[in-house]
Amino acid sequence: MQIITILSLIIAIGETVAQTNPWDPQPGDGALWQVEHQILVDQTRRHGAEERIIFVGDSLTQFWLILGAPVWAIHYTPRHAYNYGIGGDMTQNVIFRIQNQEFDGLQPVVTVLMIGGNNFWHTNDTVADVAHGTQEIVNELLAKMPTTKIILLGNIPASIPGLNEKLQQHTALISKLANDRNVYFLDMWSHFLDTNQSQNLNLYISDGVHLNELGYQ
Repeated sequence: MQIITILSLIIAIGETVAQTNPWDPQPGDGALWQVEHQILVDQTRRHGAEERIIFVGDSLTQFWLILGAPVWAIHYTPRHAYNYGIGGDMTQNVIFRIQNQEFDGLQPVVTVLMIGGNNFWHTNDTVADVAHGTQEIVNELLAKMPTTKIILLGNIPASIPGLNEKLQQHTALISKLANDRNVYFLDMWSHFLDTNQSQNLNLYISDGVHLNELGYQ
């Protein structure tokens, strides 16, 4: 019950959002978002010098530490990986976080970024505009952490009517940001399909959006 309550609170952050351009910095809504943002600022201040890999994104990233915790503990904690996911975040929220202390002084070897799904879920943003917002995140991250290598993850399927087409279109656009120098793209879509090329729900919790432990492996 405690895990379900935590997940519900985190997901609820994204259910009522202020409309703004996907490339303009905007804090998330509500007091809980501000608390989570400050926790990540404090994480950077305490552990910044030891952070070799960072994961940046929304609830799909954040839930590595909840639903995917055993996988994270085995594969990422020993590699000095740190999680910078906030549930409900859209591109503009991540840009705000970059510009407001979360990544100050960090120089991780690798930055893993997955973002954009909530823009389609909670707003009427166009695919092109969300891709623009994603590109701005990449630009901001490289400006803040010029030596890092960014691994940009494509979207994964979701059980929300009408969403998958936009997610695939967004993935196609952001894949073009890869330059094989400091930005690399990794397609994720096919890894979350079953043998019939449909969404593999065995990798998801009951909402068909967030991953279970198997999905994080």
